[in-house]
Parts: sequence; C-alpha cells; structure tokens
Amino acid sequence: MIADGEDPLILDAGDLFFSTKKIDVKNKTSEIFRAKAILEGYQKVGCNAINVGHYEVLNGLSFLKSMAEETSIPFISSNLRDPKSGELIFSPYMVFQRGNLKIGVVGSSDLIPDTTTAILVDDFVESCNRYAEELDGKVDIVVALVNASRTSQTGLPEKMPNVDLIITSGNTSMSRSNSPQKEDGPFMYSCGKQGKYLMSLSLGIKEKEVPFIDISAQEKKVKSIQKRFDRLQKKDPEKSLESIYADQENVLNLIKKYREDLRISEGVIESAVNTLRFEATPLSKKVDDDEDILAFVTSSVKTCNALAPKKKPVDRKKIGKNNSHSHKGHDH
Repeated sequence: MIADGEDPLILDAGDLFFSTKKIDVKNKTSEIFRAKAILEGYQKVGCNAINVGHYEVLNGLSFLKSMAEETSIPFISSNLRDPKSGELIFSPYMVFQRGNLKIGVVGSSDLIPDTTTAILVDDFVESCNRYAEELDGKVDIVVALVNASRTSQTGLPEKMPNVDLIITSGNTSMSRSNSPQKEDGPFMYSCGKQGKYLMSLSLGIKEKEVPFIDISAQEKKVKSIQKRFDRLQKKDPEKSLESIYADQENVLNLIKKYREDLRISEGVIESAVNTLRFEATPLSKKVDDDEDILAFVTSSVKTCNALAPKKKPVDRKKIGKNNSHSHKGHDH
C-alpha cells in the first residue's frame, strides 16, 4: 500500500509479543528474541501504534518499558497505571493526521493478569470512554484498540458511544464482512488468530458529521446474487431468466427474491454518504512478499528456532504401550 502511494494507519490491538503465556528459564531467551524481532519487523513495515495487551506484560514491566524505549512506535494504554505514582504508564492515546482527517487512537486492556503487582489496572471500558470524550471535538474519528476476552467484548459498541471504530485482540473469532454490526456504529472488528490475517478498513468520507455505513456486507451480497444469476443464466444465455424458468414457480420466486435483495443492497451502497469497507486478507502464499521483509523474517525465525528449548525425542514404542487402553474412561 505504501509503495502504491497510499498512507495507511497501521495499528496493533495487543497480544503482539511471545508465542506462549508461560515465560520460563527454558524458553526465555528464545521468546525475548522473538519479541524483539517482531517489534523490529513492525518498525520496518511502519506500524503507527501498539496497544499494550496481555502478552506485552508477560515478561514484566521493566522489559516492556525497555522495549518501548527501543522503538519509535508509540505504545498506548488508557487503563494501566504505575502503583507508586498512580500515573499512566503509557500515553492513553495518539492523534494522527491523514489528509484532512484527524484520527484519535485510544488503547485499553482487560486481560492483564491479577498477579501482576507492578501494574494497576483500571476498568478498560470506563478508561476508554474517558479519553474518547477528551478527544471529542479534537479529532474527526476515534478508534479504540481493545485487548479483551470474547466475553468482555460482548456489547462493547453499546458501551462505547463516543468511539467510531473498535479493533479488538484477545478473541480468536475473526470478523467477516457480513458480521452483524450496530447500526450507525461503533463498528467492531476482530482479526482472529495471531498472524493469520491482515485486516484493513477503508473509509470514504464526504461529510464529517454523517454516520458511516458499512457497505462491505452489501457489496458481498451483490456479488453473491450476480453469481447466482450467472449460474441460472447458463441454461440459455439468449433468454431472460423469467422465460427460461417460466414453468418452475419455485425458481421464479427465488429470482424475484434475488432481484429485490439486489435492489435493496444497491440502494444502500448508492445512498451511503460516508462509507466503510472491511477486508480480511489471508496471509497465504498468494500474497506477494517484500524481499527485504521476507529475508528478515526468515533469518529471525531461524535464530528463534535455534534458541528454542530442544524437544526430547519421542519413544514411539513406549507411547504404544502406555496408550493401549487410552480410551478407557473417556466420554466421547
């Protein structure tokens, strides 16, 4: 996108560091290298802000602060405070300029372990709302980066009325273009499993005071209906669908329904003033690699694997003996 002349706002909602929740003497060297490599990679791609989440605090506050000092990428959090001073450990939000738009980005987390004594954790919704209100009038769009469990994410759009977009981590369920959204927002999105997808939101703004319309689902519906029409048309490309299926009332009823659905979806798209498009791109082999980034990732993974604890070889014969009655007592 950057190479094509675009200026995207690149954000991470948290749970960026480490591959495991358990950091111990066996894997610490490998995991620390992994975290530093990830951060360096984010620096290379031009990340604009990172929300402090659960994984970021796993190796302690001192390590997290040292990581923040090693990069120009700002770490943000509106609800994590120093127990001694009572002050926020990181900036609660950042403001970015894109074209003639000012975008405020607030961070918060609900997944900081209770055993973490070096950090005081305020209510993540209240903190996010407080700073979203502070940003009101100063920016055109407010984005909340929220690190929370699936349960805690329930009902967030209703609880954060001053936010326009909510981007979450901590939930492995991935948003789809047709996922239900609160009418007029806030719109909430989840990337799903770590590193599997790149989520992008494209905003089209004509009038700043008008609510966004998420047209992703409508555009997907239009494509789906067109494909259905194409399949039905294959029977005779020269005739109308009504003529082809004149003696099949059930098919005619479907065609009628498809035409009405198409009319509604196209009407929503056409009448939308400010639009929002959601796309989740699988990071598969179909995505072209940047050679420099690929070389960096390959080298980092190789080093990380070399530093990782060596796994003991598996004794297959022993497993076979131990598992001879492995299903005994299991409730399938």
